[in-house]
Amino acid sequence: FSKIQQQQRLHNHHNHHHQQQQLQHQRIPIRVAQSLLFSQNEGGEGTAVPTPTPAPAAAPAAATGVPAIEPLKPFLPAMDPNYMNIGPVGQEDGNESTFILKRSSPPTKDELSNENLYKILMIECSDLEVNTLVWKCLGYAFDTDAKEWNSDNVFPKWREKYPTPPDLIGMQRIYTKEVDRVSLKANQSLVRSVPVDNKQSLKTHLRPLGFTGYKYAELTPNKTRRAQCANWLLYYREELFGFTVEELKERRQKKKEAEEAEKLRLEKESGKKMDDEWKPPVTEVF
Repeated sequence: FSKIQQQQRLHNHHNHHHQQQQLQHQRIPIRVAQSLLFSQNEGGEGTAVPTPTPAPAAAPAAATGVPAIEPLKPFLPAMDPNYMNIGPVGQEDGNESTFILKRSSPPTKDELSNENLYKILMIECSDLEVNTLVWKCLGYAFDTDAKEWNSDNVFPKWREKYPTPPDLIGMQRIYTKEVDRVSLKANQSLVRSVPVDNKQSLKTHLRPLGFTGYKYAELTPNKTRRAQCANWLLYYREELFGFTVEELKERRQKKKEAEEAEKLRLEKESGKKMDDEWKPPVTEVF
């Protein structure tokens, strides 16, 4: 090798070793750590992979209707299991977020307003803030003394599967199977709990604010899951908010009886038996 090539190899080796030490100190899973290090090609030059630093605050985007640029770097604070309990949300502890949210209180109308939920889509709030609002709506309550979440009032069917609040977004922003699988499955469970009549709530409620959807080429796991969480929150606000589980079950039964009565009426008028309309299976949270 020439002297210049030798110097380049030594420089790359030094960076590689330094990053290994950093990642080991942060206790990142080995496969994740390997994916964050420099990859060496045959020529000895390194191809840089984004350094895992905290995601910067998103710039306001509501005026333009264009989502803020999504930070793609791994978010190290979320690797701490206690981040869900101590990470900044809303205006608590001097946090400067514009997202209306309080960790320690039940969900409110202001938190579920169209304007507030629109910020989820525009990436004007953190992943933890999205999670926290969904957790509260599912019934998890934050114990300010114990500094942890309890599930005493969580919807029964959901609590059976998730006794502790699951990460519905993927806050670490590391999409390897070993890291992201739990978040992906939890988000899918949330989506399956939304009836077909409420699948298009984003268009119904947030289009007047300027949301026209994400461009296909711009879709990322984070944006997709934010949209799914926002849609579930709209469904919760319109159909579940303010009702007990017993009241929700009674409303569901009455709706089923009304649909059956309407079907019988139409069959009587037409003189023909109507086939049941196929609808996607729904696994309700209650």
